[in-house]
Amino acid sequence: MNPTTADAVASIRLGLTALREQALGDSADHQDQADVLTALYDDRDRAGSVLGMVSDLLSALGERVDEQGAEAAAEDLHEAAGHVQDSAGTQIQRALDALAGDPGR
Repeated sequence: MNPTTADAVASIRLGLTALREQALGDSADHQDQADVLTALYDDRDRAGSVLGMVSDLLSALGERVDEQGAEAAAEDLHEAAGHVQDSAGTQIQRALDALAGDPGR
């Protein structure tokens, strides 16, 4: 892994660690958990959420590798981008709805 990529991964790891601590800390409540889930996926601001950013990166990579002649890889990347946003996003939204509707859950 080149140094730029390693630095980016370290930054992502640091951010995810902070989100994890917020959601799972000893004093974390449903609001803290909902805040973290919304940071991960926000249906109102998909591009600003973590999964939205991952999805956008996968789509952009798909476009780039397609331009470079790797059509099969491009298709897989576009499909992965869709799964990140749609499948994971839908499940996170359901969890958010459940937390909002049942605070004791």
